[in-house]
Amino acid sequence: MGEPGRSIQGIELFDATMIDAGCRGYSGAIFDGRYIYYAPLNNGNFHGRVLRYDTTLAFESRAAWVEFDSAQIDPDSRGFVNALFDGRYLYLVPYFNGRHHGHVTRYDTQSPFEQATSWQTFDVQSVDALCRGFVSGCFDGRYLYLASYQLDMTTTHGHVVRYDTQARFDDTASWQTFDTTSVQTDCRGFHSALSEGDYVYFVPYLRGGGEYSGMLARYDKRLPFDDAAAWATFDMTALHPGCRGYVGATCLDGVLYFAPYIDGQDRHGRVARYDTRQALDDLSAWSWFDVSQVDVGSRGFFGAICHENYLYLVPHCRGVGQYHGQLTRYDLRLPFDDPASWSICDLARVHSDCRGFIGGVLQGDYLYLAPFETDAGCQVGMMTRIDLSSQTPWSA
Repeated sequence: MGEPGRSIQGIELFDATMIDAGCRGYSGAIFDGRYIYYAPLNNGNFHGRVLRYDTTLAFESRAAWVEFDSAQIDPDSRGFVNALFDGRYLYLVPYFNGRHHGHVTRYDTQSPFEQATSWQTFDVQSVDALCRGFVSGCFDGRYLYLASYQLDMTTTHGHVVRYDTQARFDDTASWQTFDTTSVQTDCRGFHSALSEGDYVYFVPYLRGGGEYSGMLARYDKRLPFDDAAAWATFDMTALHPGCRGYVGATCLDGVLYFAPYIDGQDRHGRVARYDTRQALDDLSAWSWFDVSQVDVGSRGFFGAICHENYLYLVPHCRGVGQYHGQLTRYDLRLPFDDPASWSICDLARVHSDCRGFIGGVLQGDYLYLAPFETDAGCQVGMMTRIDLSSQTPWSA
């Protein structure tokens, strides 16, 4: 475990390895109205230890935390990147369990967490053998979308999956697929999805062969899912050649913000912004700002979250062996391209394990970050909660 730093009001920690040594290496979190759930990825091995925190109890209380190993119900139910929630069911997005897989794992939040019968799995490869290796997705009020990513470690794909949550989970007829490469060859290798208004946006990440992508895909929910006319694309590199390799997006008041990660040369800080009230291909609807102008280390983020007047970028890694904790925020009331509109809170000042996060989730004024690793192969379980109503972390 890393070394403690100094206490900062508004930032709380809980080391999940106190529950079990295997409770580390998480990727993404979700809130169901009472509980926070953390998606298990890799703790030295690809694992299925879903961790749950009861928000009615103190964050540092051991009694507030419980884990369930989904591999108990299906040995392939391991290695997830993010979780989704449809109002009742929690879904774990399948990525890699030793191989790229499609075992979507679902938990009924109205049933006991530690009871195996509360859990189900469905292998979307039974719908299409190429439906595997996802990293995130979204829920639009009825349908669940899984963003297509990799078939194997060298091959990305465009087989987006949609599940009708009003239909049976274990019925192949409840699931549909669409290959976005049929619209545009480079339209593949997404790292997340976001539902906003009449559209679902798929965030570009990796084209394949070591090339990172800026090819955004958008689906019009008013049209059939498998209709190519329902899909549009926009190459974000039209804004800047380095506007590529994004991980996560968020939306507030009809404006999308994309979290920058890697452009193929380096981890970067080019936050992209799109006003959804204008045409997708209208360059005037788009803008970008390189947040590394604020601090050279403020780059390489894994997720974006909006809360009230601020955009928050989740810190992950700025280069090989350079995992960081620079939570970065933008004041939405101020000019986007003014460095003075941005501020940084280095969470690693509180504890050296407070870095290398993958995603997070809001609950009221609290932001919960999912701990993954502090260096390659050094997975941690340092759960971090930030009180966003407190200004102390930004001034300490």
